[in-house]
Amino acid sequence: MRVVGYVREFSDRSHGGSIFAQSERIRRWSSEQGYQLLAMCQDVRSPSGEPRDEGFRALLEIVGAGHADAVVVPSLEAFSSDLLIQEVILQDLRDRGVRVISTTDTDVEVLADARADPARMLIRDVLARRTEYERSVSTPAPRHNQAATTSDDVVIELIPVQSA
Repeated sequence: MRVVGYVREFSDRSHGGSIFAQSERIRRWSSEQGYQLLAMCQDVRSPSGEPRDEGFRALLEIVGAGHADAVVVPSLEAFSSDLLIQEVILQDLRDRGVRVISTTDTDVEVLADARADPARMLIRDVLARRTEYERSVSTPAPRHNQAATTSDDVVIELIPVQSA
């Protein structure tokens, strides 16, 4: 399996470890699983301490090009510490056709079954309903009798502006 790693520098290093430690964890895990690690995308903080997202954007480009089968993170918190943002990113990556794999045991359980966490289950349900809604409004309603509905067509008339 072709995988791409993603790591993020946390404001508190004890929280997720250094970028190097996170990267090594993914490298070791990928090797143990026999997966091909194609790239390691990383986001570090700016000198002012603000988070950056160039690494995540690079990850999306690799995934979008179809080069990866899965994304590996040291923990789901690499995406965000916010549960809602994590779930939005997870859905986005799944919609792009890749699996998300975490090297943290507790995340493995959550990724396999949202029922393990009621908050995640609620968020996934809301996101699924939003997706259903978007699909329903983006698909034009079928026209059963095209000839009978030609009078319903939209006509736009451009009116020239009067010069003063």
